[in-house]
Amino acid sequence: MYLTGHCACGALRYRFDPFDAVVDYCHCETCRRWSGAPVTAWAQVKPAQFEITRGAAKAFRSSPRATRHFCGDCGSPVYMTDPDGQSIGIMLGTVDDASSLVPQGHGWVSDQISWFKIDDQLPRWEEDAPYDG
Repeated sequence: MYLTGHCACGALRYRFDPFDAVVDYCHCETCRRWSGAPVTAWAQVKPAQFEITRGAAKAFRSSPRATRHFCGDCGSPVYMTDPDGQSIGIMLGTVDDASSLVPQGHGWVSDQISWFKIDDQLPRWEEDAPYDG
């Protein structure tokens, strides 16, 4: 069963197989700046599980570890890739129905904004979650 998603204007659309997706929150400064939000939520899947179905993303190399992809028309951040081609990180805010994608932890709490309070019992990691290493 595939899940689908798109940017704000709909020019960039995708689908992905959520099987074994790693879903978590990220509090790092780069993700905050990229999204314009105090925290982001991601679903990471293998590249073979992700497909652009309409449009083409523009890319921005945000660090040696990540290239972020966005819609060239509306600017919506949609997904992220790593230089080794190990995973695609899909921003949950762009998934049409993300209700089945439940976050499993909080990464980069060392960068967390001081006023943002986490009120759950999920694991927290100062930097990368162990599975992101």
